[in-house]
Amino acid sequence: MRNTPLLCALLIIAINAGVGRAMAQDAQPPVESKGSPAYQNEVLGVSLQALPPETRVVEDQYLSDAFGFTLVAPDGRMVLRVAWRHRDTPDQMEQRAQELVRGFPGLNLRPQPVSVDSYRGVMVANAPGMDPSLYVYLTAYGRLYEIICPQRDGNRQGCETLLSLISFGPASRSLEELHLIRAENALYEKPPVLGFPRPKSPIGIEILKEKEKVLRSGGNGAFSVEPLAAPGCADWPTWKFLQTPWASTANGPGTPWPQGWSQAGPSYYGEGLHQYCNRTNGLNDYHALDFPLKEWDIVYPPAPGRVLYAGWAGGGWATLGRVVIVDLGNGYWSMAAHLRSINVSAGQDVGISTVIGYAGRSGNYQDGYWPSNHLHQGLYLNAQLYQPYGGIYGGQSVEPHHVRYFGNGGGYYETIGRYQWMSW
Repeated sequence: MRNTPLLCALLIIAINAGVGRAMAQDAQPPVESKGSPAYQNEVLGVSLQALPPETRVVEDQYLSDAFGFTLVAPDGRMVLRVAWRHRDTPDQMEQRAQELVRGFPGLNLRPQPVSVDSYRGVMVANAPGMDPSLYVYLTAYGRLYEIICPQRDGNRQGCETLLSLISFGPASRSLEELHLIRAENALYEKPPVLGFPRPKSPIGIEILKEKEKVLRSGGNGAFSVEPLAAPGCADWPTWKFLQTPWASTANGPGTPWPQGWSQAGPSYYGEGLHQYCNRTNGLNDYHALDFPLKEWDIVYPPAPGRVLYAGWAGGGWATLGRVVIVDLGNGYWSMAAHLRSINVSAGQDVGISTVIGYAGRSGNYQDGYWPSNHLHQGLYLNAQLYQPYGGIYGGQSVEPHHVRYFGNGGGYYETIGRYQWMSW
């Protein structure tokens, strides 16, 4: 062909240009991968690409219907919880979201579509928990996951940032390899050494019963107390006693407190996680108190009543650990939390000398979640209970008054001061 030299020259130019482009492309830096995750759970098939500053990861010690881990702030507050609902199937995703919505009538919650790590899911925002929380249900790798992110003070953007850190992948270990004890089998453990605690004085109990009769009938001796609760909170009624909820054997040797004594601390009204008077979609714990007790110290109810719930707190309330919630009558409830073990069951009537549980530091399906053993006790008026998770929400936080004690001559504390020493 007469044009063969020209065609060859054009072909050489084209080849050189193609090679040049390829070399230029090879010279560009490669696309960055996500790199090694900050945390990876081989059983869940879940990893976090980064951890917020000063947070730690706590994995479940006991096996509930959902096995997972919790991202925890320095003060013990839940930042994020990711769990595999190992008893459910992926096609139950929508069902779980609808059940959650139906569990909170009157709050106008509604499911919405969401995507986490490109996996489709359903979210419910501002659902109750310790704080209003974002709940997400999604399926990945043939599993149904539940993600909970507290939205304290309405911080939706913070939850979106946390969700962006989550990655899903295939699990490389089985749940059976962990040999976990089922959570329901870790509720009613007895103290390792059964002592013989001295009960509250029978004489004191009779005095208390007579006093309550007088107060209930409106006779002489009825209290007249000015309202003292924080704005939006409620006061314990003037016609009914409470009692210090521990036994004469509490604390003692090896603790900073003499036997039978405790203190109103470390967190007092409005301090730490004890916040809020009357939110509709969160726990109102402004007037809750922490009482330091040693592990396995006896816990009594603050007044006679009927048990509404006894078990592990779950979902957005999981940091409370083992809890006992008692209906004290007239719309008033009590909650004892962080228990080491439980000694009653739902529907049971309890008196002031009924042992409802034993003090501990449980939370998030762990025995040692909190740094020290203590009883967290809250009082509530006209609150609601989300039964599946044993979670209280709505109503009002109640400030305790007329708290009867039996030791050291007996008497009562009309109000409770910060770090006040209190007798059994």
